[in-house]
Amino acid sequence: MLRAILDEVERNPGASGDPTSLNAAWDLLDRVQRSAPAVLDAVLAYPYVSGWAGHTLRRLRGRVTEPSPLWTQLGHLNSIAAAAAIRAGLDVQLSVPARNGMVSLPTLGMTYVPDGSGAPAPPWSLAEIRSSAGHTEVSLGRAVVVLPDDPTEDVQGWWGLRRLHILMRPDQPSLSLYLDDLDPYRGLGGPLPPDRIGSVQARRWQYLLTEAWSIVCAHLPEQAGTLSTALDALVPLPPLGRFLVSSASSGEAFGGVLMSLPGDPAALAATLVHESQHILLGGLIHLVALHTNDPEPRFYAPWRDDPRPVAGIAQGVYAFFGVARFWRALADSPDERLRRTAAFEYVRWHAPTCRALDALLRDPDLTDPGRRFFEGVGTQLLSWPDEPLPAEVTMAATTVANDHETHWRSHYLRPDTALVERIVRTFRTDSEGLREAPPSEGCPPADTLLAERNVPWPRTRADLIRRSVEEGITDTDFGTSAAEATPGDLALAAGRPADGRHAYRAELAVSPDSVSAWTGFALAWASAQPGPGPTLLLRRPALVQAVHRMLRETGEQPEPDALATWMATRWPDLASVQPCPRTAMAYR
Repeated sequence: MLRAILDEVERNPGASGDPTSLNAAWDLLDRVQRSAPAVLDAVLAYPYVSGWAGHTLRRLRGRVTEPSPLWTQLGHLNSIAAAAAIRAGLDVQLSVPARNGMVSLPTLGMTYVPDGSGAPAPPWSLAEIRSSAGHTEVSLGRAVVVLPDDPTEDVQGWWGLRRLHILMRPDQPSLSLYLDDLDPYRGLGGPLPPDRIGSVQARRWQYLLTEAWSIVCAHLPEQAGTLSTALDALVPLPPLGRFLVSSASSGEAFGGVLMSLPGDPAALAATLVHESQHILLGGLIHLVALHTNDPEPRFYAPWRDDPRPVAGIAQGVYAFFGVARFWRALADSPDERLRRTAAFEYVRWHAPTCRALDALLRDPDLTDPGRRFFEGVGTQLLSWPDEPLPAEVTMAATTVANDHETHWRSHYLRPDTALVERIVRTFRTDSEGLREAPPSEGCPPADTLLAERNVPWPRTRADLIRRSVEEGITDTDFGTSAAEATPGDLALAAGRPADGRHAYRAELAVSPDSVSAWTGFALAWASAQPGPGPTLLLRRPALVQAVHRMLRETGEQPEPDALATWMATRWPDLASVQPCPRTAMAYR
């Protein structure tokens, strides 16, 4: 990638307006390679060096834009070379770019202009780095910052890049991650300003990571070595909420994970497993094509709110294969709360991942190696024997999974208009004592996928159900977290589906187009009284809602469960889940 950047610049030497010399940086990297090749490897293998290289190549090739001058981005190679030389103990004198008075030295840290050093720094400028005999200073105008002997320490004008070290027993792998809140290329796109976290939060990360690593080593010892090798840097993100952990990784920045602070060690361990799966698959995809690059979003992903293309569903299947394996391993934990959480999370992700994998294996965009690879994943997923899990936990996890998929189907699928009209006519003639012949045999018209939409939906009900499982609480104990919950949500979360069904029916009488109330009604009905009616409402909620809406417009007001039961009895194939042709952009 570095060679490609130089080639692009050489092909168009006037485009960069570069006041720094990339040749000088290249020569310095060559010196480092000759004197300390392991140092060069460590710096070039750092995730956000390759992240910078990928972003820079895209900018040089006109695929991305940003407001900063191109020379500031190209000049980051000088910062990389300077960091490598300083680590190798070589003499350095090099110009490097500064953003708002800050100079990044990847794998080492960042300089900033101390308070009281004069006028505010310009957005883009040049700084000078001089290093000799272990003494390093960075000059920007009249401000001079001297790096400490131990660059991980913070001194005036310098933030050291923290590192989290976890050492277990001698027979267990260790884990060492950079806690990177400084590198401008630590994100998934263009340059970011530093977002320095305090020492208290850094210690919280150290504690949670230590506990998480002990969980991995105790329950997934065969995976610990892989994670230790594959993970290199952790970028802290702002926290989201009790049951929400934001995380991301890139196949380009191999070994780097972005993550918000989880609430407990098990959630941190699960997230590390999740992202390491993405990282490993990204590395494999660099070596062999597992699928085409068709960008068409067409898959339901149990872990996402939007339809996914083949690349997205492939990544998700492999990631949640790892997540399900992790929680399955924790289902025999001696800690009762952790054991219940693990059982819930395993049920939540195992069956939905199997269904997503089944859809992926039916897709023609998998290559032969990709099909062999994911068939191997399926072999492992299906080889796990059924575990004796608490029935109430299994029911709660299934409800949360159905909640997500039914919401997705309501928002992204649209039923065939002619089918809706036919069902409405048949309902009215049946009501008048007449009998119209049912639709012709075969696959009923499928729902159409509206892939261009992006519709979030509330998580209150799912969060309450999770809390009820983890803490064994009832609706009288939910407190302020139930502020946005409806009576139906509270009843369903407390394990009273019959009461929930009654409450959602009352809610629909007032708000008959409420997708959340329709979904809650279907969940409560399926939990209290399984059968063809609730199955149809869960599988084709948009169809039942469309028929109900059209009947209301003609003066009819059928009860939701009576309508769904009648439809499921009249046309048993309506709830079919057989695949329909991709070319029709239909989703079954």
